Formats: sequence, structure tokens, C-alpha cells
Amino acid sequence: MNIRDIIKNSDLIKSVFGRTDIDIAGISNDSRSIKKGCLFAARKGVKVDSNIYIDEALSKGASAILTDDAETAERLKNKDIVIITAENALKAYAVISKNFFDNPAEKLKIAGVTGTNGKTTTTFLIKSILTAAGSKAGLIGTIDYEIGGGSAPSKNTTPDAYELNGMFSETVKSGGCCCVMEVSSHSLAQDRVYGVPFDVAVFTNLTRDHLDYHENMDKYYSAKKKLFSEILLESSKIKKFAVINNDDPYGKRLISELKEEFKGEDKIGLLTYGLGEDCDISAGNINYYRDGLELDIIFPDGNAARGIRSNLIGGYNVYNILAAVSAAYALSATEDSIVSGIESLANVPGRVEKINIANAVSPLICVDYAHTDDALKRVLSALRNISDGRLISVFGCGGDRDKGKRPLMGMHSTDIADISIITSDNPRSEDPLSIIREIEAGIKKGLFVDKEKLKGKENGHVYTIEEDRANAIRLALSVASEEDVVLVAGKGHEDYMLVKENRFHFSDKEEILKYYENRI
Repeated sequence: MNIRDIIKNSDLIKSVFGRTDIDIAGISNDSRSIKKGCLFAARKGVKVDSNIYIDEALSKGASAILTDDAETAERLKNKDIVIITAENALKAYAVISKNFFDNPAEKLKIAGVTGTNGKTTTTFLIKSILTAAGSKAGLIGTIDYEIGGGSAPSKNTTPDAYELNGMFSETVKSGGCCCVMEVSSHSLAQDRVYGVPFDVAVFTNLTRDHLDYHENMDKYYSAKKKLFSEILLESSKIKKFAVINNDDPYGKRLISELKEEFKGEDKIGLLTYGLGEDCDISAGNINYYRDGLELDIIFPDGNAARGIRSNLIGGYNVYNILAAVSAAYALSATEDSIVSGIESLANVPGRVEKINIANAVSPLICVDYAHTDDALKRVLSALRNISDGRLISVFGCGGDRDKGKRPLMGMHSTDIADISIITSDNPRSEDPLSIIREIEAGIKKGLFVDKEKLKGKENGHVYTIEEDRANAIRLALSVASEEDVVLVAGKGHEDYMLVKENRFHFSDKEEILKYYENRI
């Protein structure tokens, strides 16, 4: 596509120096991936100003540069390249990316899910409902990218604008009509989804996370709110919906603020969900089991779908189901497809994923991605509800991330579980034992015991420390009985460990299975 076409309909472009009739082979904001004939989008990031990589991009054959730095643009004018200047390079990059692929998202129904917890499960549920309705849908999120019938491991929860529009394009080419995606706070702050024409935007909840990036909860909330007050509001779709959890404090705040901001906007609908009577979509007759849950769904017209069985465990998954049902309802899914979609979803990888142990007596063992204090509290509380014996928790905290959640995670595990085993979890550049000590500082009750004394302890909470994660998992399984529940939290679907500059293979699920294989 030529430059004239990729900069069309954008008031973000200030000027173009050079020929606009030349073709562009591709676009990237990473100089390392630039090839001959590509456009390099330089922008001022949070930590790095990529304008410093322009010369590297040129040496690799870039034929055009996008920048919002006036001095850089002036410096480049004596070179035989096209220079595009913009008011905001991040937003301009998003616009030229969608133009490059001929605006594929306009041909799709798009649902975006944001919030601290529940994004992944909610997107899997929405896709399952859409599939049950006979719609071919793409999925973009933390675990993987399921596009055009194929699947690829996820690099970012929300890809950069060029990759994202490429995925929309592949979805259209493969005959897809919908795309469901997680929308991270980082992507919103960095305008990765700027200009995406969402049909539905979902808010699950907001609890402490990513404060190493956003600094405080107000800034974190503001980043999430952008999906609704800016992106959804500016969406080109004829009818669009904001779907919000009315039982979450930040959800209530968002509902209140959007009611004011959406006044006079008859193209935007607001759907609330939760367990209260004042919610548009709610649930009743909820029962929890070791192998899932059962519930009724009450729709806005008062009709109810009764006795729906789900393989998902715990009360917080009721909220994920309600979020997905609300989004599907906004997309005009039928009641039958909603019920079928909920019931047919077997599991979500690494989200309270039950590990099936063949030919061996074992406790209920779950792995989960919970890596924040609130997420750990939610999953432990859910498992506490269905445990006939002891609840054993294995968890750690990632290095080079928000340190404030570490003692809170220690507190929640020792408040809810019977046995806590504190271990390592992607320590990155930090000392694993230092992280563990910060977790331990939050323990308000509970007795520290040596590892060999864990077995047989029945009264009161006890905890121990095992830095080696594989050993920590084996320790938990060795002391667990058939009636117990074991949670291995923090990594979920991840199959790697990050230690200093190294990344090596590590899977909680594989370590669990190896333990029983060695025993049989």
C-alpha cells in the first residue's frame, strides 16, 4: 500500500516530506524488525525514545519514518526518505496500521474486555458462546492468539497496533465475523487500541496491580476508563455497549461517570451485571462443587435460563460468566447459544485449571495465574468453599514488579489456607529470597515450621519456605491427602521461569504430572 493511502483520513498527520506515491512493504515500531521498504514508527515511550533507533532502521532499508519529534524530522530532511510528522506518534501509528490493512476491524464485531482479574476467562467464555451461535471468532489475549483457525503463543496480552490490525485482517480473510480480545491497561496507556471500532467493551473489576507502571490506583483506573470514555465513545459502530460489573467499587464509579459522559449519545448502551437486584443481568440459585458450579441467569426482561452447569470453579467465575453473558447479549446472542457456550467450555488454561491425575489417588490440584493479592484471595476463597480437607497454597511473587502486593499475598494465603508454601516465581533481577522475605512480612498469623514438619499438622495455619519452585510443588503434593485441595498459583499457563537475564522452561502443570509419574 502506498503512503498516500496509509495516511488518509487522519488529522493526526501534521506534514509529509517526500513522495507519497511509493509503496510500503510493512510497518513496525521496532527497529530490529525493519526490512527493506518498511516504515519505521518512532515514538517516545515510557522508558525509551525510539527516535534514537531511526538510523538503525534506515540502515536496514526503511524507506519512511513516522515521528512526532520536530528536531528529528528536520535532521532527516536531507535524506532520500519519506518523513511523516504527527501530533502524537503512538496514535498516528495506530491509524496508519489500520489503514495499511484496509480497516479490517470495520468488517468484524469486536468485544474488548478490560479489568484486573477475569479478562482471560471472560474472553474464552464469550468466544465459546459465539462459537455455539455459529459465529467464527478470533481470540486475542494473555494465553494465545487464536486467529484464522491457527493458534500462536501470546507475546503481549494486547498486541501492538500493527500486529493487532494484522490479526483482524487474518480473521476477516479466514471468514471470521467476530473477534474477542483482552485490553490491558498498558495497551490503553500506550494507545495500542486507538481507533479500534469496538462493539462491546467490558469492565470486570479493578484491584491492585501494575502500580510499578501506573504509580497509583487513580492512574490505573484512568487507563482502564479510556476504553469506554475515549475508544468506545469514538467507535464508528452504529450501536455499541459498555458492559460493567455493578458489584465492583470501581465498576460503580465507572457506571456513574459514564452515565454523565454518555448523555445524549443514543448510540451507546450501558449494561450492568452482578448479583444485586439493580443489575441488568444477574445470577441466582448458585451452587458450588469440586468439579464446577450451577446457576440461573436472569436477563433484563426478567426471563431466566435455569440450572446452567459450568466446569469453572468458584464464586468469582460467576462474575466472569455474567460478564460474558452480558457481552454476548449485547451482541444479540440467543439464550440457547449462551447456555450452550457456558456449558461447553471445559476449562481455561492456567485459570483454576484442574490437573487430572491418571491411575493415582490424589487431592484436587489446581494451577492458577493469580499473581496479585486480590486474585490470590479470590481463588483461595473459592477453593476453601469446596475443600473437604485442608487447603494447601504454593505461591510466590514476581521480581521487578509492584512490591506492595507481596506482604498482602502473604497475609491472604495465611488467612485462608491451612498450609502455605512460599516459593519463587519469575524473580527476574531480584534475589528470590529477598522477595520471599517481603511476602513473609505480611503474615499476621500462622506458625513457621520446617518443611519436614508439614505433614500431619492439622490445627491452625502453618507455613514454610522452599525457594526452589519444583521442590515446593513436590512438597505440597507429598503432604496432601485425597480430601485436600492444592493450589499452585502465580504462573498458570506460563511454561517458563525468568531469572536475571535468563528464561528457561518451567511448567507448574508438568512438575505436578512428573511427581505422580515418578510415584506410579
